[in-house]
Amino acid sequence: MRYCAVIPAAGSGSRMGGAVPKVLLKPAGSEQADSPSILEITVAVFAADPRCQRVVVAAAAENIPRFEELLSQHRSVRVVAGGKSRQESVMLGLLALDSEGCLDGGTPVLVHDAARCCLSLELVSRVLDGVAQHGAATAAVPVVDSLCRASEGLVSAYVDRDSAWSIQTPQGFIGTEILEAHRRAAAKGVEALDDAALVAKSRPVALVVGDRLNIKITQPDDLRVARAALALQD
Repeated sequence: MRYCAVIPAAGSGSRMGGAVPKVLLKPAGSEQADSPSILEITVAVFAADPRCQRVVVAAAAENIPRFEELLSQHRSVRVVAGGKSRQESVMLGLLALDSEGCLDGGTPVLVHDAARCCLSLELVSRVLDGVAQHGAATAAVPVVDSLCRASEGLVSAYVDRDSAWSIQTPQGFIGTEILEAHRRAAAKGVEALDDAALVAKSRPVALVVGDRLNIKITQPDDLRVARAALALQD
């Protein structure tokens, strides 16, 4: 199944505490000048997939030249200006696909966090299968830790984890449907937690078993975890 991908990468990654965008960092232990950044590793998964006809990366305006340089080897990749929020960046990426006619004919679109560089093609395939069967799907893993609500630093109540899942990306949709969901949200000033939450207002979103190694790099220690996960893929 041919598809397109949108990768929002316009955030600063302030929780990493660095002076450069998080996605330009390299997994711990890979500081060699020619080693790939988080962004390059993530994009390469889609760019190497013959089913993926176009990848749009939404970047902060000041980072576009650098991103274009890093990703210039991939002919299927286009870098566009992102927005002030992740949701706006995804919408701008979808509009870029639409302007090229990439959403015609019910083409699926996968939305994937740039900071999840441990993505496997097996997971991409599972999400695409979920879109083919249900029209919308998201990668997710069952919660295994105990969950609680807190009040002033104290446990106030435990949460039943039996039906709780941790949402990941990629999330997959029919391209025209996810674009319309974004347009409706923008018109109403609605901000959702993720793209699946927007689409779930109009159709059920299927859960596809994700991958516990498909972590989102958020804190400095995550770089070391990502390096170990990537080493397992080699």
